Amino acid sequence: MSNEISVCMIVKDEEENLPRCLESIKDLVDEMIIVDTGSKDRTVEIAKNYGAKVYYFKWCNDFSAARNESLKYATKDWILIMDGDDEFCSEDKGKFKELVTNLKDNTLYYFETLSYIGSIKKSFNMGSNLNPRLFKNNYGYYYEGEIHNQLKNLNHINAKTEDIRIYHYGYLQKNVIKKDKRNRNIKILKELIKKEPQNKFHYFNLGNEYCAIKQHEKALECFYEVCKEFNPKRAYSPKLILRVVMMNYMLKRFDEALKFINIGISYYPKFTDLYYYRGVIYDMQNKPTLSIRAFEKCVEMGEAPPNLKNICGVEGFLAYDSLSKVYLKIKDYDKSYMYCNKAIKCKPDYLSPLYRIAHIFKLKKTPINEFKKKIESFFKDFPKAYVVAADLFYKEGYYETALEYLEKYESEKELSEQLKFFKGKCLMRTSQFDKCIKYSDTIPKNNLYYFQFLLYKVICFIIIDKNDLALVTINQINENNLSNKDKKTLQVYKQLVNLFIGKPTAILSQDENKQDYTTFIFEICEILLINKQFDKFEKSLNLLNLISDKSVLLKLGKLYYKYEYIDMAKKEIIRSIKMFDVIDEKGIDILKA
Repeated sequence: MSNEISVCMIVKDEEENLPRCLESIKDLVDEMIIVDTGSKDRTVEIAKNYGAKVYYFKWCNDFSAARNESLKYATKDWILIMDGDDEFCSEDKGKFKELVTNLKDNTLYYFETLSYIGSIKKSFNMGSNLNPRLFKNNYGYYYEGEIHNQLKNLNHINAKTEDIRIYHYGYLQKNVIKKDKRNRNIKILKELIKKEPQNKFHYFNLGNEYCAIKQHEKALECFYEVCKEFNPKRAYSPKLILRVVMMNYMLKRFDEALKFINIGISYYPKFTDLYYYRGVIYDMQNKPTLSIRAFEKCVEMGEAPPNLKNICGVEGFLAYDSLSKVYLKIKDYDKSYMYCNKAIKCKPDYLSPLYRIAHIFKLKKTPINEFKKKIESFFKDFPKAYVVAADLFYKEGYYETALEYLEKYESEKELSEQLKFFKGKCLMRTSQFDKCIKYSDTIPKNNLYYFQFLLYKVICFIIIDKNDLALVTINQINENNLSNKDKKTLQVYKQLVNLFIGKPTAILSQDENKQDYTTFIFEICEILLINKQFDKFEKSLNLLNLISDKSVLLKLGKLYYKYEYIDMAKKEIIRSIKMFDVIDEKGIDILKA
């Protein structure tokens, strides 16, 4: 039987996302219905260029009203629901076309929505949800709920989950900020709670909004309100339990988180995400054996059923990656390496284990040629891989090797602004001061990193005893054009120059708890220490007298330890304890070394 498909969507200001969405479905559907709720960009023009039928609906803070409006215009047999910031998975188009030939009228079809999360699109940073996507037209379906609308039907309907994926871009940070989604949603949900205080679903959704903007306490208040009348059969109840666990974890209330993990597992024994968080929490509590068991359980269980799947990869690459971290902590380098390899095999584009492998090779004092050969064996995409390799070696303190890979890349591709700055950092850390100065002079003023290059020139001039040129360079900088952060950085460098030209220095901060200037000072100190400029390093330490940050001695101890000045590291950490009563877990480990 041939079934024709109408795609229905509501949109507003989706000119960036809509082409990707429509391109992904144009060969799957027979009709495109787009209801625009007030776009001010090229959304409508783009929709029409794809042959869509465009209708207009005045926005009234009610997603269901807009969604129901779109259903009115569908003329085909079945309706596919999409959003303008969705993308149909190209690999699953064949499955969809096969499904369309075997549809049952009384069945509502759910597909998996994979939402990109964070600042950039990465396949390893996703959340998973099941959403109703395909249903029979003119069969009694309608949407209900002003926000996070629910698809309803008065008839008896069967639900069926299909192994078909749709990618969602709406939760990428830039899209959330652009549309001010969180504040919009919070405002609507608060009004709904006033009207329907007994509707726990509103509290659940409000908690999710607070969760997204990292207001963990407020999120928990909402989630606990829902828990007062907990019903394990509600569709959102597994996610509710997980959210309570996550918020308590973020607030470091580990016992409370573990309590809800146990509650959740009692209701949903196949909920792999809960075992994963159990492992994470045990790791935070320094209980490696229990942590290992929990992560091994994730692998043993495999992927959770679709209705319990939330965090992508907890049964595979994330579990293996976490196991590698735990084994590294207990200094079992061979097992850590083994699990890094397993994680990479599961998810080749997930680079975190590769950085850990590099650290293991360093800890095992692997000869540099063998080190390079092993790292290169993980890559196929050259010259792009040279950049990753450069970053790997840079982070482990192999600055010459990092520069070598970066220059290999540069021989085949032009460096971006960011990579030019990376090269400047490498030149600085490999004692190529004259070359760094000359390279900085090639950087135009409109370069994103021009200010940082000027600061590097200042350090280079100081190192090669040309303090007068350091002063000239610092005086060239127009403070009026700088951000607040850069203004503080500039103040640190001005005091650095004063130290070396013999001028009086000025206090930068008298707040014991403020660390605004600390990072900039320690970058200077680290550069001097890396280059074994010990006299100048000692002099630069006087910058620490210009701030009141109580953590400076602990940080100084860690800096010494990083470059294997163990006795000096311990001395500074002991001073930190005696003078400021400041110590942390890393500091304790250094004292035990």
